[in-house]
Amino acid sequence: MNKSIFQSFSDAQLLTAFKEDDIAAFEEIYKRYWLTLFKVALKQTNSKQDAEELVQVLFERIWKNRKTTVINNIGAYLTVSLRNLIIDFFRQKATQKQFRESQDFVEEANLTEEEVNKIQLLNLIENLLLELPQKTQIVFKLSRYENKSNKEIAEMLELTTKAVEYHITQTIKHLKHFLKSYFVLLFLLNH
Repeated sequence: MNKSIFQSFSDAQLLTAFKEDDIAAFEEIYKRYWLTLFKVALKQTNSKQDAEELVQVLFERIWKNRKTTVINNIGAYLTVSLRNLIIDFFRQKATQKQFRESQDFVEEANLTEEEVNKIQLLNLIENLLLELPQKTQIVFKLSRYENKSNKEIAEMLELTTKAVEYHITQTIKHLKHFLKSYFVLLFLLNH
């Protein structure tokens, strides 16, 4: 089909052609949504490079998975998919930061008992965080590892500040519950 024809197509018509491997339909979807998605990603990441990369990854994925992905509304699908990519981006960023910090501890030649306990505690906390829902983990890590305010987190993840407070409270309750036994055991082993 001629590319100019797709400019007059509705999203539903474009989606049908896209699912039939029409590259011109895909290009029209890209043209329609790229700037809007880029602006959302830029607002969330505050980085032009990261925003461009996230949007590029999104479009690569939808093209690659066009046969198996069920899409009813292309605009909604792209928006939700981008939000998930941004969440994954921040989770990966927090994990990388924590990994670098833990590597710094391990690389020191003379680790004291206190330092070893600290590393073990950080690993335990990370494992306990993995038991929580993904959004709760992200909120907590942004708050505690990246020192973001509740308001900043709410804006990044498009949540209310009350929702951010709820996720942080749930995480702290979860950690307190399991860390009580850790500290009792640590006390008993050291005395």
